[in-house]
Amino acid sequence: MQRNTKYTINDYVHAFKNGEERGFNFFFREYYAALTYYSVSFTKDRSVAEEIAGETLLKLWDRHSKFDNASAIKSFLYTTTHNSSLNWLRQQKKNNRQLKEMKYLFDESESSKFQKIIETETYREIFLAIEKLPPQCRKIFQMLFFEGKNHQQIAEELDLSVSTIHNQKARALMLIRKSMAFIFLLTLVLI
Repeated sequence: MQRNTKYTINDYVHAFKNGEERGFNFFFREYYAALTYYSVSFTKDRSVAEEIAGETLLKLWDRHSKFDNASAIKSFLYTTTHNSSLNWLRQQKKNNRQLKEMKYLFDESESSKFQKIIETETYREIFLAIEKLPPQCRKIFQMLFFEGKNHQQIAEELDLSVSTIHNQKARALMLIRKSMAFIFLLTLVLI
């Protein structure tokens, strides 16, 4: 996902606070996938996690005028997703489901929650790095790693040589590694 370079994060926060759709769209694009992943780490159910992430973003929008900075928005999103995920699990416990997971989650330490947030943010950065790849490079990368196709299948489907597929894969991995260098260093420092 390429960000529009003429807007800064503060511009999006300001737009969001003023109820402008572009502000909401920015935060939706930035956090929906990450919040879904974060919720899945608790619920173990992707469809429930997607619903929780969507509801969390709607709750954020309902309170848009109360947020002055991106950090407050991010904190609200993760806290609300965390609480909503736990509430969903409590409801499941009442229905005699997922009893073992509940005990684990309620006994979870703060450092474990922090680790999940770091992991989620790392995945978010990876997905952002993939979105920034050049179009053909991104398409080949997604076909290889998300669709599970092999080099030959992709070459035939895109009418390219197998060596071009290998080169584009290598290019994608190099660009992602370059984009992710900072996040890996940060992770090492925080662990």
